Amino acid sequence: MNLRDIAQWDTRALQAVQRSLSVRAATIRFVQDGLADIGRLPAWHDDAADAARRRFRIVADDLSGEAAAIAVVEKLAGDLVDAVTHLKSELDGLCEAAAAHGMALSDSGDIAETPGPPGDISGAARRDELRAAARALILQAEDLVADAAAVLTRAADGAAEPGEADRPGTGLSAPAPPRDGSPLDNREYWGALPAAQRREVIEQHPEWVGDRDGIPSAVRHEANVGRFDDERSRWERERDRLQERLDRSMFGGAFIDDDAELWYAEQKLRDLDDLEKLVRDHPDGRLMLLDVQSGERTMAAFALGDPDTADHIAVTTPGIDTTVASLRGMTDEAAALKAETERQLDLAGTSDTVSTIAWLGYQPPTTTGPGNYDVPFIDQNLGRGWFLDSWQSDRATAGAPKLASFYEGLDVASQTPDPHITALGHSYGSYTQGLALQDAGPRQPVDDAVFYGSPGFDANDESDLGLAPRHGFVMRAHDDPITVADGFGRLGPDPVQTDLEQLSVREAATPDGVRREDASGHSEYPRPSGNGELRTSGYNMAVIVAGMPGLAVR
Repeated sequence: MNLRDIAQWDTRALQAVQRSLSVRAATIRFVQDGLADIGRLPAWHDDAADAARRRFRIVADDLSGEAAAIAVVEKLAGDLVDAVTHLKSELDGLCEAAAAHGMALSDSGDIAETPGPPGDISGAARRDELRAAARALILQAEDLVADAAAVLTRAADGAAEPGEADRPGTGLSAPAPPRDGSPLDNREYWGALPAAQRREVIEQHPEWVGDRDGIPSAVRHEANVGRFDDERSRWERERDRLQERLDRSMFGGAFIDDDAELWYAEQKLRDLDDLEKLVRDHPDGRLMLLDVQSGERTMAAFALGDPDTADHIAVTTPGIDTTVASLRGMTDEAAALKAETERQLDLAGTSDTVSTIAWLGYQPPTTTGPGNYDVPFIDQNLGRGWFLDSWQSDRATAGAPKLASFYEGLDVASQTPDPHITALGHSYGSYTQGLALQDAGPRQPVDDAVFYGSPGFDANDESDLGLAPRHGFVMRAHDDPITVADGFGRLGPDPVQTDLEQLSVREAATPDGVRREDASGHSEYPRPSGNGELRTSGYNMAVIVAGMPGLAVR
């Protein structure tokens, strides 16, 4: 299949086939009804009548088989009309977009263009988008052809069953997303699907899209919320299996890991309860990540506001001891940040929109659970101890590519041209954030970054992070105990000694006339003070998120 094949598909011919099959099906139903009526004649009871009825049944069975085959092919033709119409419309839009930028699509999806200036990143980004969209259309077309061939083969072989056309899962089926696809690939995959197949994916394969960067946030939310019951059943079965093994164990699990696995299985169930309550309490929120399978701890991300349409997006990455149980507190902080950012934008006379996201898409070091210091020493695996973890880069190194992909997904899924994205990192999460910014490649989607309570982020200035000059900021309270970790330099230079601009966290009257309290210790930076106002540190984050760093307190 290629783009020319898609352009040449004739939907009118498919519609004609569908109409012809509909007429044929109606004729068969008429004949079947006639045979049934003759067979029920009240005075027809001799041997000849019995023989005729047997022949009628044979004919009726043959007609039923033909009717089933016609029904599935008729349904296929109708589904193909919708799918091909969608593909052709997407192709037309793609060709128009290419022409508008002086480019042309070849049949294979390659790009021909008038050469632009060397190093034109925006031109390279457009080429990548066009190629990804063309590839998605071709893959979708190939899947349609394969599905259609399978349905036609079943019909021709007489394998179609009566009523089959009315059952879900027959006919055209949605293809799986590209394996290891980039956020851009994922966006174009979703765009190539017709409406019926999108609904099929959400209802039958929510795991395909719920955690996939580049998919619209509303789709991810619906898919993830739809997985709650299945995930709960899965972990209830796992909990019961582990408990049964422990009950049968002579030594109560002393020499096996089942007791630790049981602890984490029970924690996963508590996490699901917490997330379900969070969703209920924030009906306008969006659960953009639900990963209960790939790590010891549940990973999740929750957005307030619509990141797909927001002008300003903030993503907060937390540090040590953050779990799903902490996500409610992070969401409260995200709500306060969103409100303050909107207030500052309103004072500036703009109607820009804001989305704030609590991102727990990695496994920060923790002090709870088997392998940490709240359990007897004999049960500890010192390689997983929270102190060693917080000193080492393993958790951040594993999480940084996921965070970089999440940033990119926000950018490509956005309906706002070039949304303003701010990365906020606290404690060990700031180290993860720093690595993610360095992993972004030449088309850095993040515009500003704030590191607070940070032990280091393996960078000295904005150029190390792929940011423009004067778009990286650091905040630290005078009594933040993180300074102890900074002194070792294992995670990079001391943040307050880097060339990034240091913002104040002390008590101050901010430019909006509000008297704000200082932040002390390690955790107060994003939290409102006793008077309900954000502290100076929180205010600084809000004006950075709003794209107004000139209002920050130095």
